[in-house]
Amino acid sequence: MTTDFDHWLAAQYGEYGPFTVFIILVLVSDDEIAPLKSSYAHVIGSDLSWREMRRLLDGTGAGWNGAAFFVGLDRAGGPLDDEVAARKLKEVEADARADALAFNRGLLVDREGRQLRVEEVAQ
Repeated sequence: MTTDFDHWLAAQYGEYGPFTVFIILVLVSDDEIAPLKSSYAHVIGSDLSWREMRRLLDGTGAGWNGAAFFVGLDRAGGPLDDEVAARKLKEVEADARADALAFNRGLLVDREGRQLRVEEVAQ
């Protein structure tokens, strides 16, 4: 079965070619989304399925139930070098911790690879 993640990855690769992806594993509850762990990877093809990605994410031991993915590009439109990617990951993490709505700027999925959205709740 093709997931929202699979569609997203194919669309991003189709639009940008190789790119850097920032990944934040999260714990989602009814009223909160808490970042657990994060990393980045360089995407050089669109043949990674959600099942394969989930197996990699499960290897972290983070106890996650959601994952967020954000595209990063260098000035020429390709993957970021590692030094820049590491700095940019810290910015992406800080944005997500400061405002949960920042997760909507990327792709947020559940463990089945289905897209989630963060909604603002009136108090």
